[in-house]
Amino acid sequence: MVFSAAGIVNGSMTNNLVQLSNANTAVETNWERSAGTRVCLVALYPERDQAMPQQLSNHGMRMIQASLLAAEIRSLELLALDLHYADVETTAAAIIDFGADIVGFSTFIWSFEFSLAVATLVRQRKPDCLIVFGGPSARPSMFELRRYRECSSLVDVLVINEGEETFVEIVSSPKRDRDSLIKLKGVSLCRGGQWTSHTPRPLGDLNLLPSPYEMGLVPEGGLAMLQTYRGCPFTCSFCEWGVLESPKRVRTTENLVREFEAMNSLAKTGALIVDAGLNLNENAFRHLKSAVEVSGFFENRQLICEVYPARLKQNHFDFLEGIGSPYVGMGLQSFDNDVLAHVERSYDESRFEDNLKRLTENNSVALEIILGLPGDSPEQFRRSFERARRYPCALRVYHCVVLPSALMVRAPSEYNMKFDERTLKMISCLGWTADSIIREAEYVTLRANSEGGQVGEYFWVFPPPVTR
Repeated sequence: MVFSAAGIVNGSMTNNLVQLSNANTAVETNWERSAGTRVCLVALYPERDQAMPQQLSNHGMRMIQASLLAAEIRSLELLALDLHYADVETTAAAIIDFGADIVGFSTFIWSFEFSLAVATLVRQRKPDCLIVFGGPSARPSMFELRRYRECSSLVDVLVINEGEETFVEIVSSPKRDRDSLIKLKGVSLCRGGQWTSHTPRPLGDLNLLPSPYEMGLVPEGGLAMLQTYRGCPFTCSFCEWGVLESPKRVRTTENLVREFEAMNSLAKTGALIVDAGLNLNENAFRHLKSAVEVSGFFENRQLICEVYPARLKQNHFDFLEGIGSPYVGMGLQSFDNDVLAHVERSYDESRFEDNLKRLTENNSVALEIILGLPGDSPEQFRRSFERARRYPCALRVYHCVVLPSALMVRAPSEYNMKFDERTLKMISCLGWTADSIIREAEYVTLRANSEGGQVGEYFWVFPPPVTR
């Protein structure tokens, strides 16, 4: 077995390990008194970076939590572990002590092995517990990697894409055997070492989903997570947004006003928009703009968002001018359209220059590029990097990762990709040797250290260049 539970996550801080659902505190703190269905939800957030040092709650897990509570499932007992610092043994012990019948893990590249390690211990100590993986890394393609191939039997169900309705159906199901669960939409199960192809679940109506903010499930303070639509009109192959259908259902003005009122009551310092982009859905943006005007939520608060440079219009600039503290990310990935063509992306030179100039006049802006994109080269990447450092804004450089719904399943064979199966970071590919990626990463690290930046496992953050 390539994967081992031992030693995946070293013992670290366990402060705030168990955070009980506010609505279920009475039940959860008296675990011995009921024999109902006990569900534990587990999410681990990554290390904070200087762009977003504020407290964040795992939005996906909180949406599942809200959906389960709103469904009023008979005899449900619910424990939510919204983790920032945790170790495997302590987390598993909390789940076992709770007596969970079902454990749902929210999995990302930074939490996938942690989740597997915890699930391994839970399976050993409570073999009849149903183990469910959801989130971006809950994909058959992950378990088809050599490193995780023998872990397929550990996870009972993968929830693909949207999870709120699917998870409620799993918990509500009178039978939780494979023959019953495989009939649900949006799930994949493993049989004989082969994962079933799932029946997709269409994008749901966000206005019908219960809000964890309105239900008081999210801790007070810190940044809120705001979603106004799901999906993306683009199909960029390096991005997991690219496999979702184009967004059609958006949140109404009334729905968003209630969300802002709830965030205000929880003393949120602002919000991180988790949509594919602020300006990629005009209907969603129109409702957001109206809700912000009605609520006044962002007058003295921070807003963090992404924009697609070629689609910026006057109404987007006007909107950002009314924000107390806006931080705008502009994902270019590269300044070379030949490079971008390999990942189904494009770039408009003249519109970029004009829009960046306007954005930087009144907003904190961060350009974003990727190191190690297939079809790029060290020379072209270096040109993109040096050009980006000349603009009066921050820069975020991301190490290309082979995401399980993106390049891992969508890249053509001629990309000749090799990547680290733990971190999913690109090792070599079309245009890049392993040595050249290492050299460029070392160069960017050197520059970050000398220019007051930050070096993370997957990214480098640079402050705006010093002008003399």
